[in-house]
Amino acid sequence: METSLKVLIADDHPLMLQGIRRALETSEDIDVVGEARSGEEVLALAERRMPDLVLLDLHMPGLSGLEIRRASCRERV
Repeated sequence: METSLKVLIADDHPLMLQGIRRALETSEDIDVVGEARSGEEVLALAERRMPDLVLLDLHMPGLSGLEIRRASCRERV
C-alpha cells in the first residue's frame, strides 16, 4: 500500500495557490490537504490536517513564513 505525501500550500495570492495546486495534483503521490492565505490559517490547518510538507510563502498577512516555521518547530520540541 502506497501512501501519498500530504501537502499544505500557503500563499496570500490566489493565482499562486491555484497554480501550485494544479501542478501538485498532476502527481498521484501527492495529496493537497489544504490551502492557507495567512500565517494564522497555516498553523490552524497544519494542526488539523497534519501535512507531511508545508509550502510557505515568506511574506503573508499576519505571521510570516519564517515566524510560522519557528512556531511549528517549537511545538514539536
